[in-house]
Amino acid sequence: MTDEPIRVPSGLTTEGLLGRRYVARAIDSIIIGALAVAALSLLSRMRPQTTGGLLAILLSLFALLILWIGYGALFESSPWQATLGKRLMSLRVYDSEGRRLKVPQAALRNIVKDGPFLLLGLIPAGRVLSFVWLGCHLVVLHRSPVYQAIHDRAAKTWVAAPEATIQLHLTS
Repeated sequence: MTDEPIRVPSGLTTEGLLGRRYVARAIDSIIIGALAVAALSLLSRMRPQTTGGLLAILLSLFALLILWIGYGALFESSPWQATLGKRLMSLRVYDSEGRRLKVPQAALRNIVKDGPFLLLGLIPAGRVLSFVWLGCHLVVLHRSPVYQAIHDRAAKTWVAAPEATIQLHLTS
């Protein structure tokens, strides 16, 4: 992780985006959950019912991990620079220079963001550890001057929106 300051270009802001980031995350979780249910349903129909239980569970979890991380990595490195949830909330993800992310950088961001939650679900007491990890994310996010969470710092990324999308326009 780095403590180099992020220089937010004029016309963009990181202020007032936390609520929008949380809503975007909720939207993306619903989309990914629906895709995962559809994919697992399709896999269960295609695979013979005699497949070993543990192997089937591990393959399903691996497919879920790839789907979850791939969704974020592909959309955030696309010209949109945003997942569907972020796009709906007018947010974009930038690298430390204010440019579009490359696929490996977007993948790293999403592995650090979602990987621990998915893997902690596999171990006993994993939910407790997930809440600890989430707490760490929230503390780092809220203490950062440009609202970088652990995954943003690890991948040297940040989330911003056009200033015009957050300013109130009052008419007289």
